[in-house]
Amino acid sequence: MTSSYLIVLLLVISSTSTSSTREQEEDRIKELPGQPKVGFSQFSGYVTVNESHGRSLFYWLTESSSSPKNKPLLLWLNGGPGCSSIGYGASEEIGPFRINKTGSSLYLNSFSWNTEANILFLESPVGVGFSYTNTSSDLKDSGDDRTAQENLIFLIKWMSRFPQYQYRDFYIAGESYAGMSHIHILKHFKFHLV
Repeated sequence: MTSSYLIVLLLVISSTSTSSTREQEEDRIKELPGQPKVGFSQFSGYVTVNESHGRSLFYWLTESSSSPKNKPLLLWLNGGPGCSSIGYGASEEIGPFRINKTGSSLYLNSFSWNTEANILFLESPVGVGFSYTNTSSDLKDSGDDRTAQENLIFLIKWMSRFPQYQYRDFYIAGESYAGMSHIHILKHFKFHLV
């Protein structure tokens, strides 16, 4: 990725508008099926990372359960490569909910990381979880470098949609192969979004 391309993307991130508020509200989750009452906001949706191929990444943001405006943003990626951040990381490990044994409802995870951070679960690379492409050959041609580039594009576009997170402390976490993904992401944006 050239530095001029990165500068253009960073300019996009710095401009806020009413469209970001509208997009946030379109992504707001009022309540998940079987969810107990909670005092934090949740959002989920798609961010297009490649228009010509129709590649979009799916995310789920669970804001912190206490003082979300003062808490950092944590990007969570599961390993694999190919493991769902929502199916595993959010639902079985660090997310705010657990699924009960019958699968009919959710209960609160008393060890959820969203007590300490706003957690952004990302389904990456394309083809994992709810993330998709309209070009089936993309699924054969994926790799760490393209995944990192698309994760960067995702973050920049997502930050444009959620400008309140632009100047927060930002952390990347995950497990297993996500450690490799993190290195590739950092290579592409050198840990500075703005």
